[in-house]
Amino acid sequence: MIRPLRGLAILACLLSAACGSLPFGEERAEPGNARLRVAVAAEESGQTQVALSMYAAAAAAEPGSAAVQARFAAALARSGNVAQAEQVLARALTRHPAHPALLVQLGRLRLLTAEPARALEAFDRVLSAEPREVAALGGKAVALDLLERHTEAALCHRAALALSPDSVALKNNFALSLLLAGRAAEALPLLEALASRGPMPARVSNNLALARAASGDRAGASALPGSSATALTAHLAALAQRDR
Repeated sequence: MIRPLRGLAILACLLSAACGSLPFGEERAEPGNARLRVAVAAEESGQTQVALSMYAAAAAAEPGSAAVQARFAAALARSGNVAQAEQVLARALTRHPAHPALLVQLGRLRLLTAEPARALEAFDRVLSAEPREVAALGGKAVALDLLERHTEAALCHRAALALSPDSVALKNNFALSLLLAGRAAEALPLLEALASRGPMPARVSNNLALARAASGDRAGASALPGSSATALTAHLAALAQRDR
């Protein structure tokens, strides 16, 4: 059982760490559909409503395309329309009950709705057929972390990174997993390396602040953008709780 405060802290950190898409998003391929290209460009420029309109148009034009329906559901989830995303996935899964893109998005939605055990089921369905599916491995790792099964999660994080070693999102999630397991000394160099690559996404900066604070460097943590002593203390208190 995840304690309420700790569960919320873990969920917020892991899902924000996930990447602009629900949270592992670096696996998004360049769409071959003109509407999807416009949707991706609009979303990246912050035009959320335009993007959703284009994703919806693409989905309406190709109701039988599992990949397009999965993209639409992911975009809805990113914009906070979780209930509508669930409806899109439910319809698509009636046509394609075992399609990996749909099952990955289903797992991600279940992470968003704080159902890690059910998310794990969705990711495992993908991995039973495609053991090297990076998105499913990353999602399974997050689900296991939310279930406080950090040793198993670490195996999935490492497997995903072996297949996609340059993924910022996967490295960031693995570092947070190490933090949750009480291994801040191992998480810190991973996050410092990410930070050295250039401008830090907020998700990396937040976790780096946590890692520095957990390693005893409160001053270094507070110097990072967006960090505060109050927020750090609250997160660290939540992460430090352990079920006996």
